[in-house]
Amino acid sequence: MIDRSQQPPLHDLKEFNLPSPQGVELPNSVKLWILDVGDVDVTRVDLVFNAGCHQQSQFLQALFTNRMLREGTKSLNRAQIAEQLDLHGAWMEQNVSFEHSYITLYTLNKHLAPTINLLSQMVKQPIFDVQALEVVKQNNLQRHLIAMQQPSTQARRLFQHIVYGSQHILGQMAEATDYDNLNVDLLKEYYQLWYNSNNLTIYLSGRITDYCIDLIRQTFGEPFGKGEKGGANYQGIIPLQSRRQEFKEMRGTAQSSVLIGKSTIDLHHPDYHQLRVLVTLLGGYFGSRLMTTVREEKGLTYGIYALLNPSPYDNTLMILSDCDPKFVQPLLAETYHQIDILQNELVGAEELMLVRNSMKGELLRSYDSCLSLSDVWIYLHTLALPDDYFHQFWQTINTITASDLQRLACVYLNKDTLTEVVAGEKMS
Repeated sequence: MIDRSQQPPLHDLKEFNLPSPQGVELPNSVKLWILDVGDVDVTRVDLVFNAGCHQQSQFLQALFTNRMLREGTKSLNRAQIAEQLDLHGAWMEQNVSFEHSYITLYTLNKHLAPTINLLSQMVKQPIFDVQALEVVKQNNLQRHLIAMQQPSTQARRLFQHIVYGSQHILGQMAEATDYDNLNVDLLKEYYQLWYNSNNLTIYLSGRITDYCIDLIRQTFGEPFGKGEKGGANYQGIIPLQSRRQEFKEMRGTAQSSVLIGKSTIDLHHPDYHQLRVLVTLLGGYFGSRLMTTVREEKGLTYGIYALLNPSPYDNTLMILSDCDPKFVQPLLAETYHQIDILQNELVGAEELMLVRNSMKGELLRSYDSCLSLSDVWIYLHTLALPDDYFHQFWQTINTITASDLQRLACVYLNKDTLTEVVAGEKMS
């Protein structure tokens, strides 16, 4: 019998290896990636088109083209599509990034045939109904207008504009008028250019049988569409910025939003994995330096976070927090003080071990499901990263030293290169 009064021994996981997908080519040359790793009869299907914001001729064109695929086909209207998904216990997500558009279907294997057929109709036979577009536009416009009243939204938009400028895709942001400028013809134009079999990659994960693969081959194995093949439009890294401080007044807001950051190294840089550890130590988890001092010890905010926001072009390093306007200056002072400490003092062994364990635990939690493994390979393939990318990251977490962190802090957290933005009431 197990002695439950004794804690089981702890073991450190030395390696982090993920199952690799099997790649096959459909008759129309579409690449199909298969991850047969499921223990229940559930399948995730991802359609990834090389068609993102960078390929659009007008703001929101890519997003709304993708969104309208579920608003009606030649044989089904919006309500019937929703009814079919509910009837078969299926779930669908749609997303657009800078370079890609995604359609993700989660379905039970016993209902795979009708749900795959529904997915096929949405992709191949959308009608882009005028009235449906107006409803979608109004719903999204209202969300946009509500978001624009938030200091956090205004701070991020001002930050992106300062760091990247209006000519770079990372500095370009939609306005309310852009919703009015959308019309069915624009969406059809984008759809006809980019939604075609030459521009498609498919991912299957879960319990994948020959029947699943045959269904995909039958449904998406024939050529469709006559548009172009998309490609990456990477713009490279923005030169390091000189220090700038900007304030955007927003009257009547209960809190101010603070954002400190910069454009920094891309995912392929040799320092990138180590920089992720440094950013996590600074503000990337609940026990981080900033959370411990700014939130717990000084009580200046409910939360403060540091992160690296990746894109195909570079990464944006950001420190974000919301606080009472009267606490803005103390919050900024303590944030820079913690950066100074990282630049001038070595991190202790106990704290470094805590960060390591937190990061490894988060990595394991993120990819502990057969369905979440698709996210790994879509991420690697769309960003042109090596297959052992996460293995390298795991090794970096295990081997990084306090001296490495101090060097990185001096190089990448140089206060003379950080942009500081505050949005909210005037600071007292």
